[in-house]
Amino acid sequence: MSLHLIKYVLLAAFRDRMLWGVVAISLLGACLSLFSGSAAIIEQDQFVISYMAGGIRILSLMGLVLFVVFYIRRSFDARDVEFLLTRPISRVSFVLSHVVAFSILSIMSAGFLALLLFFVVQGKNVPEGMMLWAFGVMFEYIIVSNTAFFFSMVLGSPVTAGLSTLGFYVLSRMMGGLLAISAQVGNSAHAGVYKGLSHVMDVVSVIIPRLDLMAQTSWLIYGDAKISDWGFILLQGVVFLSLVVGATIIDLKRKQF
Repeated sequence: MSLHLIKYVLLAAFRDRMLWGVVAISLLGACLSLFSGSAAIIEQDQFVISYMAGGIRILSLMGLVLFVVFYIRRSFDARDVEFLLTRPISRVSFVLSHVVAFSILSIMSAGFLALLLFFVVQGKNVPEGMMLWAFGVMFEYIIVSNTAFFFSMVLGSPVTAGLSTLGFYVLSRMMGGLLAISAQVGNSAHAGVYKGLSHVMDVVSVIIPRLDLMAQTSWLIYGDAKISDWGFILLQGVVFLSLVVGATIIDLKRKQF
């Protein structure tokens, strides 16, 4: 792992105003959430928290994904990747350095979102689940940003890589509902071809993270956080991050420059 390469990626993020863009879109989302929540007749605070937690979470993630895919593809087009690999740095170190840099950016984005949410609800009843929710968002950002890194290394177009990453994110967020439908179809006696599709979905769920369980809004509203939730988030984050990083390393080792 190269500290100079990590600094290079972080400087590229600052040069592209990526973090400033996340800050600006987060503040805009906070204002819209406060405005929308004020229209609620009852439980205005809960409406504001829900809107902010859902809206800014997705907007910040999209900014992070767009930076990753366009940065990597720009590096390939400008032959920066080939130049860096001619230096005394291995391909494994190249991947790990980018993973660390993108993870740092993910932590910074998730941290700003958590601070913004905390200041909005300051002076009100802040549930203990807010820390768990922020922890889950942090790992969600880390997983998705490094998945974007993988897709941008494999696919030649930044648009294709970005859409693939967003498709992966949507599928991960919907996995709970899809598994529930799959279980219901599997128990039906007249499922037909849909029963086979339910088995396919069960197999797909093994390699797709359950992002719908990593940052639950109920933790913010009700604070019903458990110790097992911390362990689940940490375990799932480590397992799927290792899977994505391993796939990226294998792909880069097979590339011929």
